[in-house]
Amino acid sequence: MIGRCAQFAAGVALVVVSLGGGPARRAPSPPAPPPAVQAGALRITVLYDNTAADARFQAAWGFAALIEYRGHTLLMDAGGDPLILRRNMDSLGIAPSRIEAIVLTHAHDDHAGGLQALVEGRVRRPLYVLGAFPQAVRDRLGGAFTLVDAVPRQELIPGVFTTGEMMNPLVRVPEQSLVIPTDSGLVIVTGCAHQGVVSIVRRATEMFGGPVRLVLGGFHLVGKSTAEIARIVSDFRGLGVRRVGATHCTGDPAIAAFAEAYGSDYVRLGVGRVLVMY
Repeated sequence: MIGRCAQFAAGVALVVVSLGGGPARRAPSPPAPPPAVQAGALRITVLYDNTAADARFQAAWGFAALIEYRGHTLLMDAGGDPLILRRNMDSLGIAPSRIEAIVLTHAHDDHAGGLQALVEGRVRRPLYVLGAFPQAVRDRLGGAFTLVDAVPRQELIPGVFTTGEMMNPLVRVPEQSLVIPTDSGLVIVTGCAHQGVVSIVRRATEMFGGPVRLVLGGFHLVGKSTAEIARIVSDFRGLGVRRVGATHCTGDPAIAAFAEAYGSDYVRLGVGRVLVMY
């Protein structure tokens, strides 16, 4: 079954697609193929998340998303369990061989633990990391991938850039996020936003300018007060963020607040969601 919800603003479409075939079975039928995407369209597929958009997929704490743009493919993070990541990829009909490169937003296990699913014999994919990642993590990953220390504004695949390292001195988790400039504004993808999701949006607009079309990913707002969440939602509005898709470590209260504030411009995520932007 393929469910679609098309949202329009200024004549630009964001199509949210849920791919799956109903409740999981012992011998499920082949997954529905992804919808045809026009040349130049941006497609983001959620592969790992706390929730699932369809019973065929397995939810678990963590996050991973496949980004396809301009004929190239990048995996952002890998969730926490390689078996779950691979199972969800298989259900979506996504072969590991499609992935050209990987970017790790930060070194926590719920984003890095699934990388083992991408280890294939002598194939060494580039893995964009940060120089500030713990040496033990770098040593472990370096045995299976070609590590590349990402720098601000680096283009990871054509049209997809990194903020470079950002770190909140109170949290001290080095992290990077992705920025995808499109004709209709910036698409910003976060892993956990330990350094503050508002700071990430500001960094992206400082680096690339233009309006913010969509911010999606983990916003790290679990445990925040109602007042703090309201301030962040207000900051998003003040920064001109048009659409929001909050998940993973955002927490249910903050997800509900964003959903209420943005209404039809809120994008629900979960494993199996496919966002197609023209």
